[in-house]
Amino acid sequence: MILGKRLLAGLTIGLLCHSVHAEEIAIEPQQVENLGITLASPRAVENVATASATARVVIPPSNVFVMATPQTGLIVRLDAAVGDDVEAGQVLAEIESPDFLTLQRDFLDAVNEERLARSQLERDRQLLDEGIIAGRRLQETETRARVSAARLSEQRQLLRIGGLGADDIRNLERDQKLSATLTIRAPANAVVLDLMAVTGERAEAMTPIYRLADLSLLWLELDVAEDQVGAIAPGMKVARSAAPDHPIAEVVMVGRAIDQDTQSVKVRATFTDPAHGLKPGQFISAQILAKCCTDSDSETWAVPTAAVARSGTASYLFVRTARGFEMRTVRVVSADAVSTYIDRGVKAGDRIAVTGVAALKALRASLEDGGE
Repeated sequence: MILGKRLLAGLTIGLLCHSVHAEEIAIEPQQVENLGITLASPRAVENVATASATARVVIPPSNVFVMATPQTGLIVRLDAAVGDDVEAGQVLAEIESPDFLTLQRDFLDAVNEERLARSQLERDRQLLDEGIIAGRRLQETETRARVSAARLSEQRQLLRIGGLGADDIRNLERDQKLSATLTIRAPANAVVLDLMAVTGERAEAMTPIYRLADLSLLWLELDVAEDQVGAIAPGMKVARSAAPDHPIAEVVMVGRAIDQDTQSVKVRATFTDPAHGLKPGQFISAQILAKCCTDSDSETWAVPTAAVARSGTASYLFVRTARGFEMRTVRVVSADAVSTYIDRGVKAGDRIAVTGVAALKALRASLEDGGE
């Protein structure tokens, strides 16, 4: 707010007529309104900002799933679209694949061979007990049974790699029925991030179809300037710069490498507030908070940075009194564009000037000049 010369001169003359304390400016309520002064109260805080950085919401790599076609075939059905929530085991796609038929047939051949080998082994053991066959023949039968069991295990693993679950494999082994349709299911409760195929497309083996993500756990990744990272440690809280009193995450990792292009260090935090409301890929302005730790027994307070006036190396606030404003020297612990943290000079219930500070500084200077 720009003060007119006449208004400032009139206020200065009026102030000089008052008998005031050396650190107090006496102002009438109407003059406070004319100067555009607004007030706020200091907030007691447990944490102060030790670093500020841009943060990005990311999905942990372990929570991202790429669903691909296990076998070459024709995509005949896609049941989920981008943005859909899917449940573990839900059908996502169906593929018709001749290779899948061959894989099932080989598995059933191995099943039947293993059953025959096991039956022959039991028979030869009985014949040996009765003295009908020699021990060497039983050894040969045991070897064939072990080879058959190993082949069956191999074919079972190939079916799992080929896209069949444990229940599907058991059903195939029991019913001995082949299917030309391969079903792709969601591995966990997730959200569809990308759809990379279309119905009717022929897909080679391991062609990606869906990219899914479990969003129950997210990270914040902050790019912290090299000169600030030394004060950061795991366990520190992270808050949005717009709401420094409400931490939403906790630091779990401080990088040990510096980005050559930005000269910043990657800091990772996990969310502790389930209602953070942020989405993957979103950028926010964040602060890393440290526990207040000063050599003073008093509390640490947060005040709007705009309220802090400076003269040389000294910092001070204009605190409302019954007669006007008292200029109090404060000690700054930390500061950013929004809040300044101090550990002396104010107390609970104080009201401090946030706007109109420049006018108060000018009036204070006028009083000092008039007292010479």
